[in-house]
Amino acid sequence: MRPFLVIALAALLPATAAADAPRPIVAMGAYVPTDDMERSVAFYRRLFDQSPAIELPDFAAFGVGGGWFAVVSRARYAPEAQPGTGAVPYLQSEDLEALRTRLADTGASVPGIIEEPGIHILKITDPNGQLVEFFRLISE
Repeated sequence: MRPFLVIALAALLPATAAADAPRPIVAMGAYVPTDDMERSVAFYRRLFDQSPAIELPDFAAFGVGGGWFAVVSRARYAPEAQPGTGAVPYLQSEDLEALRTRLADTGASVPGIIEEPGIHILKITDPNGQLVEFFRLISE
């Protein structure tokens, strides 16, 4: 089985802990550092088709999938981070084609959708070289 399929399927498994047990993790978030907040926020505003829920000069957070997807100033929050080398945000979407369409006229590289058994994947690179992957599970 391909590694990314295993990760995607594992994320859907039910929790085995008792319902009344404390949950150590209650939300998920991801952030990408940038040297150009204005350009990056505009890119993600277009990609997510929404304005940030929080927008400060060096931090912007979009509500995505019950968590936060943030864009942060590299200088302030991640000075050691190299462009495009962070963890890859991996988000589920039911309409990968809509994401491609939103970015078609931005000048961003808009690749084709990768179709694998059980999963389709869209890999987008933001203006900072950061890879963001979107997936859709396919029942076959």
